[in-house]
Amino acid sequence: MKKRILGNTGIKVSEIGFGAWTIGSESYGEVSEADATDAITSYVQAGGNFIDTARRYGASERRIGQYLEANRNREKLILCSKTFAGQKMESITEIRKDVEESLKQLSTSYIDIYYLHQPPENDEVIDNALIQLEKAKEEGLIKYIGASIKGPNVSQSTLDLCQKYIAGGRVDVLQVVYSVLRQKLHGVIIKAHEAGIGIVARTALESGFLTGKYPPGFTFPADDHRARWSREHLNFILGTTQDIRKMVPSPYTSISQMATKFTLSNPGVSTLILGARNSDQVIENMDTSKLPMLSSPTLEILKRRYGNITEKCNTKVV
Repeated sequence: MKKRILGNTGIKVSEIGFGAWTIGSESYGEVSEADATDAITSYVQAGGNFIDTARRYGASERRIGQYLEANRNREKLILCSKTFAGQKMESITEIRKDVEESLKQLSTSYIDIYYLHQPPENDEVIDNALIQLEKAKEEGLIKYIGASIKGPNVSQSTLDLCQKYIAGGRVDVLQVVYSVLRQKLHGVIIKAHEAGIGIVARTALESGFLTGKYPPGFTFPADDHRARWSREHLNFILGTTQDIRKMVPSPYTSISQMATKFTLSNPGVSTLILGARNSDQVIENMDTSKLPMLSSPTLEILKRRYGNITEKCNTKVV
């Protein structure tokens, strides 16, 4: 597994990370305990070291903690989690409680990166939220501070918020949406990288849309988080995905591989996180790292054709 340096942290992270939302049996359907354990095991055995979870991901933290207890390989892994608290002044004190609960669920004495899951925009709230994480950092409960910039939509306000956290100089890592379909943050990713801030990209496969599994007109169950997309935007996304699918070059065999390599082509991206329900999906994700990068002509076509469609691929008009 190829590794990259995560900003000024100096950490070497596998370029493909393990997104653990799916194994929490939250918003993507039920995943068994056995499949969750097998998925984590396969990821680590394939050379991955970057595991991303959150307090809001159902059973995810607990299942990762059980894996760590059984395998005793905590020091080999970069463990990340997030708090949903701190969006308003009233919930600032909840940040510390979430850090402690994450430590408990993950069965670890420290967390490598702890993110504000939906980081605040107000300067006063930002200051107080970061003070809480800075205290946890001083105490050794967390090593680095992150901001997982708001989703699922990407707009000018998203870009502005990234700029604010970069300028503030108090976060070590930013997690952002970046894919073939939503390239709006390309420039700000480069800017963060130049400022020494590590970049973790998410939704490279756009919640599974860029797997090519879903034809135009497909309807997701009401309890699936992808049901948030408007019918108009969903049809556009799935139709565009079918167009991109026709462009998959050799030696790639799937649109997923091409989409993953596109996100990794941004020089500011240190790692991207991909979800998986079982070990087979993990192995498929990890094998992509072995493939060559996309050619410059292919990258240019993808940028030219799809570089300005971000807003059409949001859940709705924002």
